[in-house]
Parts: sequence; structure tokens; C-alpha cells
Amino acid sequence: MPPPTNPVEVPSDKDWINVESQFGFDLPEDYKNFIQAYGSGRICKFMWIFNPVSKNENLNLEDQIKLQLDVLSELQEYGEVLPFKLYPETGGLLPFGVTDNGDVLFWQTIGQPRDWQVIVNEARSPEWAIYHMSMSEFLFKILQKELICDIFPTSFPRDLPIFERP
Repeated sequence: MPPPTNPVEVPSDKDWINVESQFGFDLPEDYKNFIQAYGSGRICKFMWIFNPVSKNENLNLEDQIKLQLDVLSELQEYGEVLPFKLYPETGGLLPFGVTDNGDVLFWQTIGQPRDWQVIVNEARSPEWAIYHMSMSEFLFKILQKELICDIFPTSFPRDLPIFERP
């Protein structure tokens, strides 16, 4: 999937230092490299990766971490049993992306950031899918159709992977 010629909302080195300092943890290098190359935008007219410098609250990493974790915490308060802990608990889920259907992509924060695996939660459903791989490996395999995520529509991805700026 070729990156855009002029990506939008690309963080500076100072932005990354500030974000990681504010969060109190390092983000995975493959995630930072993806955001550096692609900026904000949509993958194959379906998937969005949150960006720490996005002005859009629906795409901003910090805003979405708070929102998505609040939603899951509220579900727990109403008695829903989640199969995973939530960040900041050790090994807790940390959101990094979303689909147009509302499915949420998480890292499971076990070990070093380079070791965090991908967990996908189906929108409005208790269905979860676990992928023992990094975000970049997950995206590569999904886009190459080497990996099928049963949560995503069978039409995703379509033919050639494309990245659209917002």
C-alpha cells in the first residue's frame, strides 16, 4: 500500500517525545513508522489508525484511548464480562484503530511495545479476535489477504490496498 505523497498530520520528533512522555510509556516503533509514513487517513475505505496529532477527535489517539476504554469500563460496570484487562492494568488493552463498522483494534500491552499483539473487538458484540503479531504484520497480512479477520466484512480488503487522506 503506497503511502500518500503528502501525508497529513505527521508528528514531529518533539510530538512523539511529548506524546510518550504524557502517556508514560513508549509506543510500538512499527506504529510510529506507520504514522510517519502515512499520517492520518483511511485504509481501503474501511480502517483508520489513530494518530496522536490528529485534530479530529475521532482519529486522535489520546481522545480515542480515553473514549474506547471508558466505553469498555462502562460495559463492565453493567455486568459485561470482558475477556481482557484494560489499560493501565498490566497486559491491558489499548486501542489504536477503528473500522467504519465500529470494530476496534487494540494492542494487548504485555511485555515490550514491540511484543504487543493485536486484538480486534467486533462492534456491538462480545466477539474478539486475537492475533499474535504486531500491528504492521497484522496490516500487511490482512491487506495481502494472507490473514482473514472474521470480524471484518468479506469484501475487505478489496483488490489493491489504497490509503486515502481524510
